[in-house]
Amino acid sequence: MRLGPSVLTVALLSAALPAHSHAEEVGMATGYPPFQFNQDGEPVGFDLDVTRAIFNYLQKDLSLHQYDWDNVVSLLRYGELDVAIGMESTAFRQAYFDFSQAYYHRIATLFVLDQDSSPSAVRQLVGKRISGDRHSVLEQHLKELGLSNAIRIEQADSKNAAMAQLAAGEVEAVIMPETVGRYLANEMNLPIRILWQPDIKVPVSFAVKSGDSELIRQINGALEHLEATGQLDEIRQRWSIQHW
Repeated sequence: MRLGPSVLTVALLSAALPAHSHAEEVGMATGYPPFQFNQDGEPVGFDLDVTRAIFNYLQKDLSLHQYDWDNVVSLLRYGELDVAIGMESTAFRQAYFDFSQAYYHRIATLFVLDQDSSPSAVRQLVGKRISGDRHSVLEQHLKELGLSNAIRIEQADSKNAAMAQLAAGEVEAVIMPETVGRYLANEMNLPIRILWQPDIKVPVSFAVKSGDSELIRQINGALEHLEATGQLDEIRQRWSIQHW
């Protein structure tokens, strides 16, 4: 195996395949519920259930690895992973990876604590710190508005860690998909409210190493099958994921 022993690795093997079959190296994030996270020490989430359904349909092996999201992206870029699950397909990332068709969309959202002292407008974040993904769509939108240099955007290891920073007062706001933010706030019993939510629905796909058109073709074929048979909707309903 190409990846180190410190990585959480889960091998999912299909009995129908010959022993010499190649297993795709698949990366997922930690601390990103309900999409990619750990529960009782096991990797779970909407994205993982879709991944398992795809590889089951394709009768392909996969070897699953969990990291913080920055490492997932870096390892895919440098060829240590074959697939990253649940990646937002942005113009920046399309320069480095090939993407499958989208299987759901996320709404980028800027959350603050629901209290009187919290900012009531984005301009009140000037000179403040917020936590958010590098190269996110909402970060790009801040740049287009000319605010990226006035607001310090820091990156946490996970969305869970980012929400904990907000709870502790270490940042004034957090950028994350609405579904993730509400899930985490509910888990932490943390009152939050939306400060800003531009009308941007971000497509989420499987990302592969640039040039791996055959794997993209296979994944797209599996997604089309899962959509046509209703299996994809069943997984969305299981995790309460809205589809646009």
